[in-house]
Amino acid sequence: MNDPEQAAKFLYRSTFGPKNGDVEKLLDFDGGIDGWFEDQYARQNLHLSLARKVADDTGTPLNESARMSAWWQRSLVGGDQLRQRVAYALSQIFVVSNNGGPGGEGLASYYDVLVRNAFERFDVLLKAVTLHPAMGQFLTLAGSRAHDEQNNTYPDENYAREVMQLFSIGLWELKINGQPQLDGEKTKPAYTQQDVEELARVLTGWRKDKDSDGKDSNTKPMVNNADWHDDGAKSVLGVDFPAGQSAEQDLDQAIKVLYEHPNTPVFISRLLIQRLTISNPRRSYIERVARIFIDDGQGVRGNMKAVIKAILLDEDLIEGHAMADYQGFGFSTRNFGKVKEPVIAMTNLCRALNVKSNDPRRWWDFPGLQSNFGQAPLQAPSVFNFYEPDYAPKGEVANKELTAPEFNIHSMDSMRRISNKMWDLILSHRYTNERHWTWDRSPLENRVDKPDEYMAWINERIFFGLMSDELHHYLKDLLIDMTDKNIGDDRRTFATLFAIQCSPDFRCQE
Repeated sequence: MNDPEQAAKFLYRSTFGPKNGDVEKLLDFDGGIDGWFEDQYARQNLHLSLARKVADDTGTPLNESARMSAWWQRSLVGGDQLRQRVAYALSQIFVVSNNGGPGGEGLASYYDVLVRNAFERFDVLLKAVTLHPAMGQFLTLAGSRAHDEQNNTYPDENYAREVMQLFSIGLWELKINGQPQLDGEKTKPAYTQQDVEELARVLTGWRKDKDSDGKDSNTKPMVNNADWHDDGAKSVLGVDFPAGQSAEQDLDQAIKVLYEHPNTPVFISRLLIQRLTISNPRRSYIERVARIFIDDGQGVRGNMKAVIKAILLDEDLIEGHAMADYQGFGFSTRNFGKVKEPVIAMTNLCRALNVKSNDPRRWWDFPGLQSNFGQAPLQAPSVFNFYEPDYAPKGEVANKELTAPEFNIHSMDSMRRISNKMWDLILSHRYTNERHWTWDRSPLENRVDKPDEYMAWINERIFFGLMSDELHHYLKDLLIDMTDKNIGDDRRTFATLFAIQCSPDFRCQE
């Protein structure tokens, strides 16, 4: 990679946003882009240990506040940006939430499962997700038992349904390029209610492990209780499970069935593409990534390192190609990119401004993500995440049969609240309260009387060379107009930054 603009776009997709010098580091990286990936694969910063340290250092409980402190620190200043960015994407596929899940300790531990397994094989990731007690609690797998005729109880079907619908094969049979398989003019279901009931039997027998104090553990993988497991013969998705298998054997076979299902490479590849790069990928883009999922070139299926790399380096990203109108096989540059979700817009601005915490012990959740942004890590309202992958707002997007998932949580009110909170961030350098964040405004104020230098700094440090001519002219005219009216340095700086964070240039990802 030797093009600064392409390098900047790549960093927006693969990290929580570039920081000053990141583009140059990428262009000069030893071993090129392959060397950058290998370096990122080797880095790993976990959340639970940091959340525990935050709680200990501040004498506070290990609650959601401590967990979010760890999340902000890892996301804004962590060196393993690719791993953290992928883990965040995975958290919106394998959804667990504080709405029905465990507290801060359990959720931080679950997030670490996504961090650790972001570059493992998909079956390893899926099993780790399945056995985590946070998932066991959230989707009620923990405690599911074989059918009891005397008490008229049945295995819990919740996780059995969602692991197929949302975590692996999806609702409909798919072609390798993501198009639905048709039976005449009708889509073909990928599974039946009978499959759900049989898989629920397969997954019986798991419970939370115990901590040293005898309480249920929210951090240790679940363990099986043989007395609770249905060890009869079963059949899931056309595959027979012989009688007499243990809970572990049945689980391993179920993971294998889902892992090897022809839908899984396509379904998971499209979801990851949408989370990391563009909302409307071409069929050929989906197919190329799905084929890497099937075989990474070394005979390995589900190699997440290879899948993520294929997503981020696909030829359509270089050319700016997206799905053409009406879901044809052509391409369109007009439909390229995606709307940034609120969390990503915030991290982009924070990293560009090199924001720091006023409290050396922790990062407080200054933005108040859930209340102000309508979105926060592991705080989705349900297992269906914050938005649907096929959501299309009414109007031009829907009329052209395109999707824009992030608009599902965008409204006039949410845009106002997000902009106001970013305004608070812009003003935060004024505050010394430990719960606030801060940033150094002097580079901007030193240039505020030199419009050309000011705009060059904005383009280089906020947009990393990607600012449009239209926004450049608008901001420059705004700056000159405020200067002519003798408006102070700080107000000119704040006004231009506020206009930037409201702009389509900033709120959209190419």
